[in-house]
Amino acid sequence: MLDRIDRYILRQFVLTFIFGVLAFVVIYIAVDLMEHLDDFFDAPVKMTAWVIVQYYLFSVPDIVQLVVPIAMLLASLFTLGKMDTSHELTAVRAAGRSLPRIALPLFAFGLLISAGMLYFDGWVVPTSNKSKAAINRKYLGRGFFGGAQDIYMRISPTMNLTIDYFDAASNTATNVSIERFDTTAPITFTKITGRQGSVLEKTLDTTVAISITERIDAATMLFDTTRKVWILRDGVARNLKDPLKIALTPFTTREMPGIPVTPRELDQSQQNAGELTIPEFRERVERERTGGREVNRLLVDYYARYAFPFSAVIVIFFGIPSPGGQRKGGAAITVAITALISAIYLVLTEVSKAFSYGADFPPMLTAWMANIVFVVVGMFNLIRAERR
Repeated sequence: MLDRIDRYILRQFVLTFIFGVLAFVVIYIAVDLMEHLDDFFDAPVKMTAWVIVQYYLFSVPDIVQLVVPIAMLLASLFTLGKMDTSHELTAVRAAGRSLPRIALPLFAFGLLISAGMLYFDGWVVPTSNKSKAAINRKYLGRGFFGGAQDIYMRISPTMNLTIDYFDAASNTATNVSIERFDTTAPITFTKITGRQGSVLEKTLDTTVAISITERIDAATMLFDTTRKVWILRDGVARNLKDPLKIALTPFTTREMPGIPVTPRELDQSQQNAGELTIPEFRERVERERTGGREVNRLLVDYYARYAFPFSAVIVIFFGIPSPGGQRKGGAAITVAITALISAIYLVLTEVSKAFSYGADFPPMLTAWMANIVFVVVGMFNLIRAERR
């Protein structure tokens, strides 16, 4: 149960946090608007004032998820710094309340925010990013609007799918190529086993290699929503099992029940990770893994979706010990400390990703590395401050 002191500290903290989030969002939008105003006026498709407003409304969730940890750190530094300057913190500690107990309501609020940000980052932000991306594609020509273009997917270890353009509205793909492979195809080659004078001794040997066995090209590919099957139209199939006897089979229509991909997955194939909800992201990872591709980078980004929201509560550790040292410089030094700690967190995150990309490092540990380091250092600082 919160007592009067807890409510006082929490009220100051929450108000500062809300102000920080709003201030960062406004500053970000103002800077971005000045930077891209010419792009809006020179857009291939005329953008009205309402479209520009919508563009930034859809940008707000993404901005919020980035600035929440910074605002939490700033709020803790300002709140406890103000209490320290006015000697309120000294009085509370003299009354027998430890520094961790003083910070308890801040941690409780931070944990609540982190839990909310987990849902916010996983579902709300991707949804708004999709709407923002649609404006980018429709008005600014950044990508293709209404579908996906130049798709290449390895949909299984033995099948590649290439599509020039996919229309999401009609579930129709144009200029489609499908390649099937045999990963255990025997190949015979000549092997040199020795030498007798000027004559080389040779034998025939066999090895196993990947070999293309069939290629299908079609003008269009339509998805039958009733039977849940892809239908190829106006194409030709080439049987390449025997390179010396290539068989061509033209067709008007051909069903392809063996294509393990849905129209929704094709439409999402060119979406970046920021446009995917957590379930959609997990589906992409599984699809890439099923296709035999390396998914280490995707897994790092996937687990980061769970790790990053908790930075909001972790950074509070670094706002608590500072006031006890009678920090000088007021608001300016507080902002500087906030910027420095935020930069260190981001650098540590990128460095841990680099280790994962370049070595056999567990993706989950990579995603949580910055949080783990910050928790350890933060607890050490908190314990040291409490012993002063």
